[in-house]
Amino acid sequence: MSKLEAMPPLQASAAATQPGWLGALLDPASLLTRGFGSFGLLAAFTVSGLAFSAISLQAALDMSRSGIIDDTAALLIVLRGALLGTLGVALVGLIAHLATRVFGIARPLSQTLSAVALAYGGALVYGVVGLSLNLTLGWATAVSSGLTGLLWSLGPMFAVMRELAGGRAGVAALLASLGGGALLFGWFLVGVGT
Repeated sequence: MSKLEAMPPLQASAAATQPGWLGALLDPASLLTRGFGSFGLLAAFTVSGLAFSAISLQAALDMSRSGIIDDTAALLIVLRGALLGTLGVALVGLIAHLATRVFGIARPLSQTLSAVALAYGGALVYGVVGLSLNLTLGWATAVSSGLTGLLWSLGPMFAVMRELAGGRAGVAALLASLGGGALLFGWFLVGVGT
């Protein structure tokens, strides 16, 4: 007998709808409707922080190989990327939380912040793949994998914002574009615009 079979029907139903890590990375907006389960702020910001760190490390390695920066500058790029992936994403989440309250959506701030941070799960996947290619094959991957990962994350960010805005796609598109654009521009400034 499995754990789900042993649970009372209501508990089994709730447990079956709790997303796993893969579900949270691919569809963070569903966490707002189905519940967060064990996903807290620390786990969510670990995802976004690691995503920006991996992408910034790719840029740092590319610039280091070409002689543009030294090892200290490379380390600073990665640290700034990690800060952008945590504090920058938190600021975008806070602004989204405040903006969506105008529509009467009263979600807890922790849920909004977690969902926005988990929208960068795709960027983390792209970052890890790109970093693997960068380290094993010596390819310059900051644009092909890093930038692509950040752009890909606009889709999950849009889904999160649509859920936060009560299904208003126009508002979601505006918030996702502004928030995603600000983080992309921030990555350029702190990551590659040394």
